[in-house]
Amino acid sequence: DNILSVFKIVNYQNIVESLPRDDYYSALKTGEYLFNDGRKVIDKFTTSTMCMFRIANLEKINKEFGRETGNQVIIDMCDYIKENLAKEYIFVRYMGPKFVIAFSGVEIGGVTKFIKDLKKHVEKLEVNKIIDDDKEDESQKAKIKLNIVLTTYYKGTALEKLLKKMVLELANLILKQIY
Repeated sequence: DNILSVFKIVNYQNIVESLPRDDYYSALKTGEYLFNDGRKVIDKFTTSTMCMFRIANLEKINKEFGRETGNQVIIDMCDYIKENLAKEYIFVRYMGPKFVIAFSGVEIGGVTKFIKDLKKHVEKLEVNKIIDDDKEDESQKAKIKLNIVLTTYYKGTALEKLLKKMVLELANLILKQIY
């Protein structure tokens, strides 16, 4: 009985931990959404394009300008992307400085120009340094740097493995920039 009780508790814990939540700063669904409700939308199509990007300099912004400025960077970037992204696509905060856009039913060639333009415009955004909750220093501005990877998702394949592979590709991009 004790073993069954422990198993049930662990099972319930897994369910609760995998429930999609809304991210506080970006107002986006979290990565768990992709594995549940998001997958149902994506799997309506044979192929889709998955775009994962990372704010490459978020840690640096947090260190140099403060965490509040870093949070504002996330808010401003996400607001810009949401304004320019069609409603049928899924945009989530995957983990920390990583985000995913699922272009359901679209091949990579159909999103490449959009992603290049998006990167260019996001990297032009300037976020004033936040001094207090209600004060900004307009003389100090944080600028965003993005690393982006695109890949094709095929209906019915392991989405979790695909996203883990994309995380590794982003890490490799960072290593290439360092060396």
